Amino acid sequence: MDFSQWGVPNKEWQSFAAANSVMLGFSEDHLPPLVQQANANKARTTMSKHLFQSTGLAKLVATQDHVVPTRDGQSITVRSYRPVLLGSKSLPGYVYYHGGGFIFGALDSELFTCAWLAHSLSITVVHICYRHTPHVKGLTPWHDALDGFDWVFAHAGSLGIDATRIVVGGISAGGGLTAHVVQTELRRARETGEPNRVRGQVLGIPSLIHYKVFPYHLFADKEKTSLRQCKDAAILNQKRLELFSALLGDETDPANLAWSPGLAEEEDLKGIPPTAFLVSGWDPLRDEALLYATKLKNAGVRTNVHIFPGLPHVFYAFMQLPSHKRWNEALLGCLRWATAGEDGWIVETPPVMPPFMESAAAATSSTDPVTAGASETDAVVNAGNSL
Repeated sequence: MDFSQWGVPNKEWQSFAAANSVMLGFSEDHLPPLVQQANANKARTTMSKHLFQSTGLAKLVATQDHVVPTRDGQSITVRSYRPVLLGSKSLPGYVYYHGGGFIFGALDSELFTCAWLAHSLSITVVHICYRHTPHVKGLTPWHDALDGFDWVFAHAGSLGIDATRIVVGGISAGGGLTAHVVQTELRRARETGEPNRVRGQVLGIPSLIHYKVFPYHLFADKEKTSLRQCKDAAILNQKRLELFSALLGDETDPANLAWSPGLAEEEDLKGIPPTAFLVSGWDPLRDEALLYATKLKNAGVRTNVHIFPGLPHVFYAFMQLPSHKRWNEALLGCLRWATAGEDGWIVETPPVMPPFMESAAAATSSTDPVTAGASETDAVVNAGNSL
């Protein structure tokens, strides 16, 4: 197995990096974790709130916060997002786990991303804001992910979600949480004989195998694996991987399938719901994602894989990159695909327009029609939705 052909920085990134060397060279890795966390969350939240307001999504998407009890007697907050103009109509649901190396991310840092997805796809998005290091260690984020998912399913009706059309997904660390939730749900369905509650999953640049237990023996050349080839990549490098891991502590075996769902045996993966991947080529996490995709395919699982050659982890955060727009398109496509039925048919929901737009549409005609209510800013992804 060898995916190294996608691990060489491409011309698009090289050009961008040359023009933005000061920005890309900035690092706070020398600061205490709590300071890094505060600074990153502030930056992500500021950008997210700005985009939420400036794109008009604040008027188109309603949000509501919910307190969810956790298995250790504490609680987390989840936030639901629904298109205002669809009222109380039952919609497909997307349970979302943010990225951030298990240290970065907050409710407001995902405000724009979740609202954009809810509006673009006419779905209900529920963001599970799990707890972060250094405040917690070990498997707490994974337990929060499971408790949040169970809560969403139990309250699907009040959230306006069609419980038969729930997709789970996440970015980076959130992708790893997603894979664990879906594998746990598969085991529950097998043990109880009840239907699997997950319709599909979307794994964006996911963290699926702890670097200490990476299966180098499955690859043609250890030095060509993404952990070696991309150890000095932009955005996410080996040093940062080690930092994020250290903050989680060493109480849990790295080979534990919660930490490393990508190590699951193919036989145990039979029955996993359709799974879509978005993978960066110049990313230390590349090979664990593509290894997992290969295992799922061998297990008979429908997969949909998008690879962005020569681009680093979270490249889409930079809106100046042409591939930023392509990531957005691929993400929306993956979510539509994962929500579709077994036949793979995707029935597009007609856009719902505010009254003033309906009046304008009736009064005028255009030779260059566009999707109602859409604008170029609808294609912008939260620049802070990183790692």
